[in-house]
Amino acid sequence: MFAVRFDPSEAEFNEEKPLVPQKRAAESDEDSDEVQESEKESPKPEEQEDDLEDKSEEDSGEDSKDESESESNREFEKQKNAEIQDTSELHSKKHDSVLSRFQQTLKLQEKLPHTDLVAEKEEASDTEAHPLEQIPQPAKVRNTHSGEAFEERKSIAWRNTTKVYYDNQMVKPFTSYQNQLQPRLLANIQQYFSQDTFPIQTVLLDNTLPLLNFTLGVTKKNLTRRVGDILVNASTGSGKTLAYSIPIIEALSKRTVNKLRVLVIVPTKLLIGQVFDTMSKLAQGTGLIISISKLENSLKEEHQKFTNYEPDILIVTPGRLVDHLHIGSITMKNLMMLVLDEADHLLNQSFQNWSTELMNNIKSHKLDQMPGNVIKMVFSATLTTNTEKLHGLYLYNPKLFVRDSVKLYNLPDKLQEYNINVPTAKSLYKPLFLLHVLDKLHNAKVLVFVKSNEASLRLAPLLTTMIEKGIGASHNVLSVNSNNTKSENKSLVHQFAISDTNGSNQILITTDLMSRGIDINDITDVINYDPPISSQQYVHRCGRTARALGCGNAHNLLVGKGERTFWTQIEKDISRNIGYEPIMSTEQDELIVNVSENENQVYKLCLDSLRSQKNTGD
Repeated sequence: MFAVRFDPSEAEFNEEKPLVPQKRAAESDEDSDEVQESEKESPKPEEQEDDLEDKSEEDSGEDSKDESESESNREFEKQKNAEIQDTSELHSKKHDSVLSRFQQTLKLQEKLPHTDLVAEKEEASDTEAHPLEQIPQPAKVRNTHSGEAFEERKSIAWRNTTKVYYDNQMVKPFTSYQNQLQPRLLANIQQYFSQDTFPIQTVLLDNTLPLLNFTLGVTKKNLTRRVGDILVNASTGSGKTLAYSIPIIEALSKRTVNKLRVLVIVPTKLLIGQVFDTMSKLAQGTGLIISISKLENSLKEEHQKFTNYEPDILIVTPGRLVDHLHIGSITMKNLMMLVLDEADHLLNQSFQNWSTELMNNIKSHKLDQMPGNVIKMVFSATLTTNTEKLHGLYLYNPKLFVRDSVKLYNLPDKLQEYNINVPTAKSLYKPLFLLHVLDKLHNAKVLVFVKSNEASLRLAPLLTTMIEKGIGASHNVLSVNSNNTKSENKSLVHQFAISDTNGSNQILITTDLMSRGIDINDITDVINYDPPISSQQYVHRCGRTARALGCGNAHNLLVGKGERTFWTQIEKDISRNIGYEPIMSTEQDELIVNVSENENQVYKLCLDSLRSQKNTGD
């Protein structure tokens, strides 16, 4: 047998390669192509060796056919040694190629013109450096808060309404409407309310009663479209509830079958009782069914009640209204009038998306699907200017009843305001300053507004403790807060309303919960212990006094420059009667904020006593 011929080119060697740094290895890889180009001119050592091997193989092929296997092994070792030698020669040639390239580069650089790289860098930095400039900005639009242009912008939601202005002189006796009101209704007004009208009642009755009576005398088909929707922006205590209740009772007084024709929506349960009391007195002797719905009552019982005896007038809050619409307790197919009392508060609420639910129910169930099929009456002391919220009511031919004033909101005509400046350094003594203000009042019934329920919980016991320690005069201090049950708070409000002010002032500390819907006509003073969050809130707070064309006072405790600046922003939206501008009395401020040494010691003892009671949990 002949031995297998060995091809050295196919041999694999497991020799260790010489260690080469990574950078050198990378350079050698990059220059591999250049080495190959330089080697094209001369024959490669591998090719020369292949030629020699081929010749040797041809010569040995004829003579080595009969040789033994040992000779082939010796030839293998010889070829192996030759391959190692050729590999070392190849590496040396690559290194020589790299060196020659480097030398050529140096020669080319010598031929180039000499340049100063440092000078070029400095010159480049001089040309590129430039001062930073502010990017041009569009002109800033400033809100001037002044003039009729600003008020026109704020009342853009009312641009498509017919404005009807009224003033304080529009007062006349109710007997002037004896030809337009049912005798029984006129007698109830004079017996339970007043002999004379308030300005908002005058303007509303003058514009509504003639249309109602004419349409009811001819045909009820176009009643709602003839009257149109009504928007009223009037101060608190101006008689808005009676203003819309009189036309409603007059329109329903001749009804023959009881069906839900009027829906009155109010934001709080306290207002439900007030509106129900007013309408019940007006409807005496007419046979109208007036019902209320609130969360304290069982929903199932109210469902059965409204199903068996459908009311003519329903007074309800938004959340409970949606509940009855979902279970089908009431239907809107015969609805004739929709009243939103305290509309700005209602439209800011989103209980179960009540506004959309109500409008969709009217659209799907109302027998008359023409525009203006329901008379919408929107009342508020701070009527919203949000176009989106008003648009959701789908107003039809609306009329806006407003005071003849440039400002957006109005305070009671006979309200007197006092601003009391408290230095920031003495803000710790603010409860003591409040007690000084109370000491200046005599036989007064006072509402004190604070910013939170926690503030009410802290302030009431502190005032009581200071009075017990002998600071100031005697005052009866009550507090409406969340620590009390609903029945306890209701009892406190009732006690405050019927309390006698002879001998001591009656003080009720509360939050903004009492700023709406509390109809207590003999409140003499309102104290803003903490400033309101907006001009709307200030109007509602101050509206608790000087009601029904009476007199009243508002005291504002302003701590430091920040609250005084905030106050100036609030009062820009408020219109006042001439002669009743806020009083800034320096002498009064100094007298009130002055703290004697004895008061200082007793006041600190009271604070320490309350802290210890809080820590012990008493």
